[in-house]
Amino acid sequence: MTFFLRYMFYPLLLATTLGLFVSAQQFHWDLAAVFAWMACARIVLLLVVEYLHPAKPEWKMNWPSFKRDLKYMAVNGGVAGLLKLGFGWLALDFSRLNTGIVANTSIAMEFIGLLLVFEFFQYWYHRLSHEGSGPWGDMLWKVHLPHHLPDKVYLLMHPVGHPLNFLISMAIIQLPLVVLGARPESIFLFNALMSLQGLVSHFNVDIKAGPLNYLLVGTELHRYHHSANIQEAKNYGVLTPFWDLVFGTFVYRPGRLPAALGVVEPNLYPESNALGEVLMLPFKKSPSVQ
Repeated sequence: MTFFLRYMFYPLLLATTLGLFVSAQQFHWDLAAVFAWMACARIVLLLVVEYLHPAKPEWKMNWPSFKRDLKYMAVNGGVAGLLKLGFGWLALDFSRLNTGIVANTSIAMEFIGLLLVFEFFQYWYHRLSHEGSGPWGDMLWKVHLPHHLPDKVYLLMHPVGHPLNFLISMAIIQLPLVVLGARPESIFLFNALMSLQGLVSHFNVDIKAGPLNYLLVGTELHRYHHSANIQEAKNYGVLTPFWDLVFGTFVYRPGRLPAALGVVEPNLYPESNALGEVLMLPFKKSPSVQ
C-alpha cells in the first residue's frame, strides 16, 4: 500500500481526470455534471487516504485545526463562490461567441495558451507577495500572509487565507478564460486540473511524482513553498512550474520533507486561529518579515 500511494496514486488521479475529459468529449456528457461528480468523489477519496496514511503525523488535521479551517471556509467560501459565478458566466458567454484571442485554434493549443498566460500573471503576483519591497510589497505580503500562518499543511487547510487574496487569485484564474475567449472544453480541463492540483498540493501524504514535478505543481513542490526555511520557500507556480524553471525559483529535493512549515518568525504575527486579527492584517502597520 505504501508503494502504491507513493508512486501510483497521483498518476492514477491525473489519468482519471484526463480520461474523464476525453470521455466527456467522446460521449457528449454534460461537462458541469462531470466536473461536480468528479470533484465530490475526489475530495472524499483524498480525505480518507490522508487520514489513514499521513506523510507526517504531526501535520495531520485535528479538531482544533479543523474548527479553524471552518471559519475560513465560511469567510472565503462566499467570496470565491460569487467570483466564480461572475467570471464563470463571462467565460462561458465568450466561449459561446468564440470571439476571443484563441478562437479557431486547437483545444490543445488553446489550453496551453491559457495555462501559460494564467501562470505568468499568477506567478508574478505570488512571487511579489513574498519578495516584493516597499509599501506595495508589504501590502501584498500581508494580504497573502494568512495562508502561510499554519504550521502544518493538509488537505482542508487550503481555504485558510485572507478574502482579499482569494479575490485577487480567483480573478487571475478566471480573467484569462474571459479575455482569451476559451471554449467550454478548455475551461473544463483547465478548472479540472486546477482543482486537482489545488488539492494534492496541500496533501499530507508522501507522494513521489518524479518527472511530473517538472510539468505540474503537486505535493512535493508546493510543500516546499510552505517551508519555514526562506531559502527553499519558492515554487510560486500553482498549476505548472514552467515560470519557476524560467525565472530560477524552482525547488525540488526528492526524498526530503521540509523540517518545519509556516512563517520564519511566527511570534511577529497573530495565531492563524485568531480570525479577526488575521483579517485586519492588511490594514494595520505590522512587521513584513517573510
